[in-house]
Amino acid sequence: KQNGDYADRPATLAIDGSPTIVTGQSIGSGGCAATINSTNPWLQIDLKAVYLVSRVRAIIYSTFGENVKVHVGNNVTNNGLNNRDCGISPYDDSTHTRAIWRDVSCSPPVWGKY
Repeated sequence: KQNGDYADRPATLAIDGSPTIVTGQSIGSGGCAATINSTNPWLQIDLKAVYLVSRVRAIIYSTFGENVKVHVGNNVTNNGLNNRDCGISPYDDSTHTRAIWRDVSCSPPVWGKY
Protein backbone atom coordinates (compact mmCIF):
# COMPACT_ATOMS: atom_id res chain seq x y z
CA LYS A 1 0.00 0.00 0.00
CA GLN A 2 1.04 3.62 -0.33
CA ASN A 3 -0.07 7.02 0.98
CA GLY A 4 -2.25 7.59 -2.08
CA ASP A 5 -2.37 6.44 -5.70
CA TYR A 6 -1.38 8.86 -8.42
CA ALA A 7 -3.61 8.40 -11.49
CA ASP A 8 -3.81 4.69 -12.36
CA ARG A 9 -0.60 3.65 -10.57
CA PRO A 10 -1.52 1.65 -7.44
CA ALA A 11 1.03 0.18 -5.02
CA THR A 12 0.55 -3.29 -6.52
CA LEU A 13 2.55 -2.13 -9.54
CA ALA A 14 5.61 -1.72 -7.30
CA ILE A 15 5.98 -5.49 -6.96
CA ASP A 16 4.43 -6.82 -10.16
CA GLY A 17 7.76 -7.83 -11.73
CA SER A 18 7.08 -5.72 -14.80
CA PRO A 19 10.18 -4.42 -16.61
CA THR A 20 8.11 -1.65 -18.23
CA ILE A 21 10.22 1.17 -16.84
CA VAL A 22 13.70 1.44 -18.32
CA THR A 23 16.29 3.12 -16.13
CA GLY A 24 17.66 6.44 -17.36
CA GLN A 25 14.49 7.34 -19.25
CA SER A 26 11.41 9.41 -18.57
CA ILE A 27 8.71 7.55 -16.67
CA GLY A 28 6.12 7.86 -19.42
CA SER A 29 2.83 6.20 -18.53
CA GLY A 30 1.83 3.14 -16.54
CA GLY A 31 4.10 0.33 -15.47
CA CYS A 32 4.97 1.49 -11.96
CA ALA A 33 3.44 2.58 -8.70
CA ALA A 34 3.24 6.30 -8.03
CA THR A 35 2.13 8.12 -4.90
CA ILE A 36 0.18 11.33 -4.78
CA ASN A 37 2.21 14.49 -4.35
CA SER A 38 2.64 14.89 -0.61
CA THR A 39 5.13 16.08 1.98
CA ASN A 40 6.12 12.56 3.09
CA PRO A 41 5.18 10.02 0.41
CA TRP A 42 5.52 6.37 1.41
CA LEU A 43 5.17 2.90 -0.02
CA GLN A 44 4.86 -0.26 2.08
CA ILE A 45 5.76 -3.67 0.64
CA ASP A 46 4.46 -6.90 2.22
CA LEU A 47 7.04 -9.64 1.53
CA LYS A 48 4.45 -12.28 2.66
CA ALA A 49 7.10 -13.91 4.92
CA VAL A 50 9.91 -12.78 7.21
CA TYR A 51 13.29 -12.45 5.47
CA LEU A 52 16.75 -11.31 6.48
CA VAL A 53 17.09 -8.08 4.47
CA SER A 54 20.55 -6.76 3.65
CA ARG A 55 19.68 -4.51 0.71
CA VAL A 56 16.64 -2.94 -0.87
CA ARG A 57 16.91 -2.07 -4.55
CA ALA A 58 14.24 -0.30 -6.55
CA ILE A 59 13.80 1.79 -9.64
CA ILE A 60 12.82 5.23 -8.36
CA TYR A 61 11.59 8.19 -10.35
CA SER A 62 11.67 11.48 -8.52
CA THR A 63 10.97 15.01 -9.65
CA PHE A 64 10.74 16.50 -6.17
CA GLY A 65 14.26 15.89 -4.82
CA GLU A 66 13.43 13.32 -2.16
CA ASN A 67 15.83 10.98 -0.48
CA VAL A 68 14.71 7.35 -0.36
CA LYS A 69 14.55 6.08 3.23
CA VAL A 70 13.96 2.41 4.03
CA HIS A 71 12.51 0.88 7.20
CA VAL A 72 12.44 -2.92 7.65
CA GLY A 73 10.61 -4.93 10.30
CA ASN A 74 7.39 -6.70 11.23
CA ASN A 75 5.32 -3.73 12.37
CA VAL A 76 2.69 -2.08 10.17
CA THR A 77 1.86 0.60 12.75
CA ASN A 78 2.50 4.15 11.57
CA ASN A 79 2.98 2.84 8.00
CA GLY A 80 6.06 0.89 9.09
CA LEU A 81 7.93 3.95 10.31
CA ASN A 82 8.32 2.29 13.72
CA ASN A 83 10.43 -0.43 12.09
CA ARG A 84 14.20 -0.22 12.08
CA ASP A 85 15.64 2.56 9.93
CA CYS A 86 17.72 0.52 7.49
CA GLY A 87 19.31 3.36 5.59
CA ILE A 88 18.90 6.13 3.08
CA SER A 89 19.67 6.65 -0.59
CA PRO A 90 20.34 10.37 -1.03
CA TYR A 91 18.80 12.32 -3.87
CA ASP A 92 21.11 13.04 -6.79
CA ASP A 93 20.09 16.12 -8.78
CA SER A 94 21.79 14.76 -11.92
CA THR A 95 19.09 12.07 -12.08
CA HIS A 96 16.20 14.54 -11.87
CA THR A 97 13.18 13.37 -13.91
CA ARG A 98 14.69 9.98 -14.78
CA ALA A 99 14.02 6.51 -13.49
CA ILE A 100 17.17 5.13 -11.84
CA TRP A 101 18.18 2.23 -9.61
CA ARG A 102 18.38 3.31 -5.99
CA ASP A 103 20.04 1.04 -3.42
CA VAL A 104 19.77 1.10 0.35
CA SER A 105 22.00 -1.24 2.36
CA CYS A 106 20.88 -2.57 5.73
CA SER A 107 23.98 -2.93 7.87
CA PRO A 108 23.68 -5.04 9.84
CA PRO A 109 20.93 -6.95 7.99
CA VAL A 110 17.53 -6.95 9.68
CA TRP A 111 14.70 -9.50 9.79
CA GLY A 112 11.38 -8.24 8.51
CA LYS A 113 8.23 -8.78 6.50
CA TYR A 114 7.58 -5.10 5.68
